[in-house]
Amino acid sequence: QHFPVLVRRGVPLWSPVKRTCRGMGDHKGTPLRATHISAFSWEGNAGDTLLPVVLRDLFNQTIGIRKWHGVHVYKHVDDKSIEKFNKDSFVVIGGGGLFLTDTNPNNLSGWQWSCSIDALRKIKRPIIAFALGYNRFRGQEDFKPIFTEHINAFVEQAAFVGIRNHGSIEKLKPYLRTEELRSKLVFQPCMTTLISKIYPSLCNYEEKEDFVVFNCAFDRDNLRQADDSFLEAVARVALEMSKITKIKYYSHMEVDNKILPYFDRIGVPYELVELESVRQIVKCYSKPRLVIGMRGHAQMIPFGCRTPILSIITHDKMQWFLDDIHHPEWGVDVRDTDFEQQLLSKSQRLYKDYKHCMAEIEGEKQQLYQITLDNMKFISKVV
Repeated sequence: QHFPVLVRRGVPLWSPVKRTCRGMGDHKGTPLRATHISAFSWEGNAGDTLLPVVLRDLFNQTIGIRKWHGVHVYKHVDDKSIEKFNKDSFVVIGGGGLFLTDTNPNNLSGWQWSCSIDALRKIKRPIIAFALGYNRFRGQEDFKPIFTEHINAFVEQAAFVGIRNHGSIEKLKPYLRTEELRSKLVFQPCMTTLISKIYPSLCNYEEKEDFVVFNCAFDRDNLRQADDSFLEAVARVALEMSKITKIKYYSHMEVDNKILPYFDRIGVPYELVELESVRQIVKCYSKPRLVIGMRGHAQMIPFGCRTPILSIITHDKMQWFLDDIHHPEWGVDVRDTDFEQQLLSKSQRLYKDYKHCMAEIEGEKQQLYQITLDNMKFISKVV
C-alpha cells in the first residue's frame, strides 16, 4: 500500500536489477522474501517517503529480494503479524530516527515500533536493524523505563544493529547493560547519503544550477528554539543570498512553510517547491549549488546527490552527521550568539566554493559506501 507496484514486487524503482540474484552471499540463486518495517510516509514527510524506497533498492542491488512485505512501524505486532514475519526470509526494520518516544507513544517498546518484548521473542527470522537513529530532541523528556528493557532485548535478538551516526551509538550505549550488547551497535549511514551510488544514471549529479535552497523544520518548534528572532534571522540571510543568486524553498511537509510569511514580509524573492514523489525529491536535490537545511533529510539527501550543504542545527543529529563526514564546520547552531552572521558568511563561502565542496562530498561518500557494502556482506551471510 505504500509503494509503486514495481517496488512492491522487489524490482528497484529506478535501477535495472533482476528480481532474484546471487547478491553478495552464496544463496545459490534462492529467492529471498523480506518483511520491511518502517515509518512509511507516502503523503507526509518527504524524507520518510524516499527513505524506505532507497533502502529496498539497496537490498535489491546487493542481496537480491524477490518480494517485499511492508508493515508500518506503528502497526501493533500481534500473533497474526508474527506468523507473517516468520514466513519471510528475514525482517528489516529501518531506517530513520525510530528511537523517539512521542511520535508513536506506547507502553510496548517505548520507541516507535509497536512490538512488545514477548512478541519480539516470537519472531524466529533474522532481524536486521538498518540505519536507525536516536531522534530525541534537545531538552526532551527521557524514554520510559520500558525502553531500557526493550532495547536490551531488541539488540540481543537482532542479527545486525546498524545505527545511522556515531552520535546515536553513543547515546544508545548507556541504555544497554553489557559490553557485548554495546559492541553490537554498528555504524550504518542512512541510505539517502548514497543516492548517486545507488542510482548513478537517474540524474546528472555533476552539473549544478545557479540557485540556493532553503528548508526549515517546525515540528516541535518549542524544542528547536525556532522563535520569531530565529525566523527573522533566517529570512534576512535568505534576502542577502537573493542578491547574488536565485532562492528556492523546499517544503518537506506543510509545517515547513511557517517561515514563508517572514520571507514575504521583508521581500525575499523565492520559488516554493513542495516535495512529494520520490523521483522529484532526488531530481530537485541534485540541482542546487547549495542547500541550507534544518531537517536531517535536507542535509542527507542533497549530500547523497553530491550537492553542497549547510545545516541549521536545532537537533543534535544534524551535527552528528556533519561529524561523521568530517566536516563539522558545515553547520551553524541556532544557540550560537552570532548565528545570523555565521549563517550568512558560511552560505556565501560555500556557494562560491561549491565545486570544492562537491569533491569533498564525493570522497566522504565513497567511505560511507564502502562501510555500507561491508555491512551488506555481513547481512547477506546472515539471511
